[in-house]
Amino acid sequence: MTTKKSIYEESFKIRASEVDNNHQATLPAICDLLQEIAGNHARKLSFDITDLQQDKRTWVLHRLQIQINRFPEWRESIRIKTWPSGGDGLRAHRDFLLLDDNENIIGRALSYWLILDLKSRLPVRIPKKILELVPRDSEHLLSPTEAEFETFEEVESNHTYNIRKTDLDLNNHLNNVKYIEWMCACLPKETRINNLDVIFKAEAMLGDTVEALYQLKKDQHQFQIRKTNGKILALAHS
Repeated sequence: MTTKKSIYEESFKIRASEVDNNHQATLPAICDLLQEIAGNHARKLSFDITDLQQDKRTWVLHRLQIQINRFPEWRESIRIKTWPSGGDGLRAHRDFLLLDDNENIIGRALSYWLILDLKSRLPVRIPKKILELVPRDSEHLLSPTEAEFETFEEVESNHTYNIRKTDLDLNNHLNNVKYIEWMCACLPKETRINNLDVIFKAEAMLGDTVEALYQLKKDQHQFQIRKTNGKILALAHS
């Protein structure tokens, strides 16, 4: 089933709170915009988080692949297009295309979403009507791949965080953008990444203490977020 509403777009103006000391949008800020437009589109399609919560279910981000060609500047206007792009029985895919005012592609992303039962905290099958909301002739902007992530013990930098109320999202657990923000904070001072593949493996709640860890291995930036008891919450590489 394809509808005219299957492709959605919004324009955003990059704010001062979204840029770094180079006056360019940060990777976490762009991921936050993707989260925002995904929710807005899902609402128009009548399956956003508030719709699911009526049935004691909710959306959670399982994985995100993102590639940035150029980071937009402070006060620059960009457009983001997004659409549901299929999936399998337990994961729904959503693609994103980022454009500047001259229609140049400045970024691409592919996200993988789960529907979680709020009581059991376990994934349930994605409804067929959601998986069928794929625009005609659309293709993934980034190829879906099997997740290949490594844990590690040799750490080049790390930070510890106590989760506050301001770190929580609508699901009352740690916002996925916070994971990405804390990963990027581990990078060496002069290092900036323009791509990231991150998988979210478990929830973190108010009051939890978590560690963000980083290592550089064979020219690959590797990250992990874990609880102080060693439980892995998220893994990523760039």
